[in-house]
Amino acid sequence: MKVGEVMFAMTHTVDGRPAVSLKDSAEMAEALRSAFNAAVPGERLNKAHWSTLFLDGDIPDSQFYQLVDASWQWAVSGLPEATRQTLNI
Repeated sequence: MKVGEVMFAMTHTVDGRPAVSLKDSAEMAEALRSAFNAAVPGERLNKAHWSTLFLDGDIPDSQFYQLVDASWQWAVSGLPEATRQTLNI
């Protein structure tokens, strides 16, 4: 999933488990990995800014909505102003 040309989330499977990888700040990535066993560094991704979250793990379903939104916000904050205006963000 992208906003502008910036990817902020992807769904996939890891070792047969459903997962979503989200772009996040280094601080958020560390906090997620400390709080949940189902949050791990993103495989083949920048581990400081991508976390893989297993959908069948210990993260409450309601938390995923907030995490996806935070990932989107993180990606938007890095977009040039002209791109944000074009997208009406």
